[in-house]
Amino acid sequence: MPKKLPKFAPLTLDFTFKKAFANEQCTELLLFLLNTFLAEKLKSPIKEVSIINNEQLGKTRANRNAIFDVNCKDATGARFIVEVQVDKQKHFISRTFYYLCMAISNLAKKCKNFDFNIPKLYSISFMDFEIDFGTGCTEIVQHLSLRNDKHPEVSYDMFQMTFVILPRFNKTESECKTAMDKILFAFKNGHKLRKAPKSFKERELKDIFNIAEISNFTESELYKYEAIMRNEYDQRACLAYAKEEGIGEGILQTAKNMLAKGFSVADVLKATNLPREQIRVLKRA
Repeated sequence: MPKKLPKFAPLTLDFTFKKAFANEQCTELLLFLLNTFLAEKLKSPIKEVSIINNEQLGKTRANRNAIFDVNCKDATGARFIVEVQVDKQKHFISRTFYYLCMAISNLAKKCKNFDFNIPKLYSISFMDFEIDFGTGCTEIVQHLSLRNDKHPEVSYDMFQMTFVILPRFNKTESECKTAMDKILFAFKNGHKLRKAPKSFKERELKDIFNIAEISNFTESELYKYEAIMRNEYDQRACLAYAKEEGIGEGILQTAKNMLAKGFSVADVLKATNLPREQIRVLKRA
């Protein structure tokens, strides 16, 4: 019997994530996401947001740029950065902090009397891999902020990092009672379902599944989605081949195969962790 085609695109794909939450014409789903995962950190719910340029420029040519999945601000000027990350990174917390520092630097007003009164900055990272936050830190949602070492009850709200570790969420559909549970279920299992859960009554949840439904894609969206999934399958095949052949020659061959298929140096770097210069040498070979 032929395998059934998926009904919903994975929400952990940049393509689907941005389609749902980076819509400049309708920010209701983005508000739903922000208010759900930042509820305990906000003095009051966010009423409105506007999406702004998602690229943060490095200060010199030697500095890399940062491109966020979603970059937005509310009426008070507070900034919110939202990302989804599928590929595991060893220093992901440091990476997130580095990108926040870039955003803070770009918020600095270029004037003589600038007093460093920058807007509050929040980040939410949805991670499809496990990461160690320390002994006993087993919660699905981890909040990191600036605190006083001798008085940890005293915190400073100039920035807040929130990490959502999707592999830690294991509830079934019937066990999902809160909006956060249901969003996490959609991220973790939505692409495996044949229909949207009937118990998810919230309009925003219904909209998320409607946006992720592949049959609702336009022709150009479907073409882009299929291209992304082909690349995903090729990368998985290359990595599987590398494991079979051994870490040395296997990784080199993976890099060669990916370059031959048209993957960028950045994609090969992400998949193999080979030095950038070595990948460039392989590309020229």
